Amino acid sequence: MGASASTMMMASAIASTAGMVYSIQAQRAALQRENTRLDRESKVAQIQALEEENLRRDKLNQTLASNIAFQSAAGYYDDSRSFLNINKQVVKKAEKDLSNIRLQGQIVQSKYRDTIFENDLQKEAITFGGYTSAMSELTTGYAMYKYYS
Repeated sequence: MGASASTMMMASAIASTAGMVYSIQAQRAALQRENTRLDRESKVAQIQALEEENLRRDKLNQTLASNIAFQSAAGYYDDSRSFLNINKQVVKKAEKDLSNIRLQGQIVQSKYRDTIFENDLQKEAITFGGYTSAMSELTTGYAMYKYYS
């Protein structure tokens, strides 16, 4: 005694739907893992930007200290116009560099946030489209079952 064609069609629809549901869950989990990885990378990039900023500040402080040492060895007065201008230019250059470092850090953070946002949208699309397809498969299977029984 074998199963009828209608029963086999319904069983096929159920198996196909189960596969779709599993695929939906696997794709959502993969996107979630990618979002977690991107979040970690974002934090690492943020720390690297802070380290670059700190290194540039250290370089500024070393340059200013060297200028003071040179000034004291050369016998310049503290309020010498050329000495003050040199230090002012050093500070301006450092401020510009720090601003660029911050801007680059913000650009990297924005790219990570955008990718995570796109992954979240993709998860929603996979869920809606996948479950719609699964329901369609079940409905078709049931219709075929009813038609052939």
